[in-house]
Amino acid sequence: MAKADQILNSVYTYLNIQGSTEEQKYNRINDIVLRLQRINQQNNINVKTTGTISERLCELALKAKVQGYSRITEDWNWMADFSLLGKPFNLLISVKSFKAKERLLVSGSGNILSPSVGWGLFNDITEWTVDRVSAYLYRGFIGIYMPSNLYNKLSPAAKRIKNINSKPLLRKVENFMRDLDRALEDNKINIVAF
Repeated sequence: MAKADQILNSVYTYLNIQGSTEEQKYNRINDIVLRLQRINQQNNINVKTTGTISERLCELALKAKVQGYSRITEDWNWMADFSLLGKPFNLLISVKSFKAKERLLVSGSGNILSPSVGWGLFNDITEWTVDRVSAYLYRGFIGIYMPSNLYNKLSPAAKRIKNINSKPLLRKVENFMRDLDRALEDNKINIVAF
């Protein structure tokens, strides 16, 4: 069993959600994130392991809501981790762990005709200044999901930044599954709904 799965299983056991469905687990995403942050503070989790954990958590929502998604591997995984069939264009999802750094900014398609969503366990408030958040718009991002405990610390100006669809760019991670569900049409993601 991979180290990421060992850690996630310990978190699920701690939260008493081990046998729950993907949707039930994702509904506890903030509790999961807080537990992971505590584990990381006590004993720093390897960056590669944290990346795998982040992908597994994001995928809980995808498994619960979307049939038409695929994992991006090998030569193209610098761009995103998942691809969702979309109307009229596909959607890319770039998953990062605790730090966005430059990796999130340079991921995604860089094109609004194939927009991107960022999803992460982000925990560094200094990465979310107005100027930096605005730069994601130029890279074709239409949403970036982060834990509530970070989102609640963001400046009002950063929270007010809108995507190309006039909807908030920065969002709470617990709303990701709901947004996917709302954007689904004929099992394809309507990117205008994002």
